[in-house]
Amino acid sequence: MTVYESLDRWITEILTDPKNDFPPMRTVTDLEAMPKKAEYQSAALHSSPNDTATTLLGGQVRHTVFKTFYVRRDFKERASRLENEAFFEKLKTCIYEKNLDGIMPQDGREWVSIGCNAGIYPAQRDDANDYADYLVPLRLIYIE
Repeated sequence: MTVYESLDRWITEILTDPKNDFPPMRTVTDLEAMPKKAEYQSAALHSSPNDTATTLLGGQVRHTVFKTFYVRRDFKERASRLENEAFFEKLKTCIYEKNLDGIMPQDGREWVSIGCNAGIYPAQRDDANDYADYLVPLRLIYIE
């Protein structure tokens, strides 16, 4: 399983876990395009060129990988924008708590941490301001 697939599953678990109380929408993560159907919360996950790998004394490699998770949300009205802020604050808290509890992807890697490494913000809006694509920057650290 790739790091991309592991992270996709890990984030989807956060968004679909009933205890986290996120809206009951299906989340679809795609490399290139985000579906525009109302029943989906569309998202995209992209890699960054800033990844690093450090060889440790025992021959293992410590990877620091950066991914950007984009989530499309309604943006037209003030109420939607306030709801988005609450949604992303909750997402950031869930990521933080899962990291603290040591709940990491189960893919054979020795995961050290997954966390937001900067603020979450609307990176792109459509021309009519109907929706915005929010950027969630993530830093992943694991050892192979």
